[in-house]
Amino acid sequence: MSTLNKARIEHLGQTGLRIDIADLTVLVDPYLSNSVQELEAPDLVRQVPIPYQPEELTSVDWVLITHDHMDHCDPHTLPTLSQASPQARFVGPLGVRRQLEQWGIAQERILPTPVAELDLGEELTVQAMPAAHPKIRLDQNGQLLAVGYLFRRQYQKLYLAGDTAVCDELLAALKLAAPIDTALLPVNEDNFFRRRMGIVGNMSIREAFGLAAEVGIEQVVPVHWDMFAVNSTSPKEIEAVYESMSWPFELIDASMIHL
Repeated sequence: MSTLNKARIEHLGQTGLRIDIADLTVLVDPYLSNSVQELEAPDLVRQVPIPYQPEELTSVDWVLITHDHMDHCDPHTLPTLSQASPQARFVGPLGVRRQLEQWGIAQERILPTPVAELDLGEELTVQAMPAAHPKIRLDQNGQLLAVGYLFRRQYQKLYLAGDTAVCDELLAALKLAAPIDTALLPVNEDNFFRRRMGIVGNMSIREAFGLAAEVGIEQVVPVHWDMFAVNSTSPKEIEAVYESMSWPFELIDASMIHL
């Protein structure tokens, strides 16, 4: 077995993630602007500080996008990031790839989401998992229009769900991928009031915890509860649901993830 460099994992808000291993830097869904408020909805004020300015990120190798909604596929982040890191390659479903090309990112830098494992370097691989947002949708070639990502590094597996509800197809895919050590799961539940505002919610806290329990995931990081007030969940509520039952997994912060 080779000696592995330790991975540094940083949650960027929403479903955003940064993974650093030695000289390798991977970003997932980096929302590093206020574009949602500026371009889409003035009342959706960002609650999480911007951790990095896109023009400062000069050493990014991979940018993985789960789907084409603005708070995941950001028009104020990705074009600037592509210029700051000309070596970076971008991965995403068809809607994402079309956006990236429209923003002037060269086609040869853009890859489809990997059905099989894609080697990112430093013994880190990734493959796409289905996401139901709000249901599973396919493009004209039968490929997923929204995905999550399953990272593997030797015997460690990290699942970032992206935006998704729970469905049989997702549960089946995750069970095939088991065992999974850690999962970042969205907990901004879908409900009548959010739908009335045009917000597509995801799992509830109990649904996310139920998924983790059924699949046998060892550690859970709740995400997508922090960015916008109207689409938020209280950390106290997350803790209360966790403490209300003997869930068969550990609830952790993203800083505790190991890869």
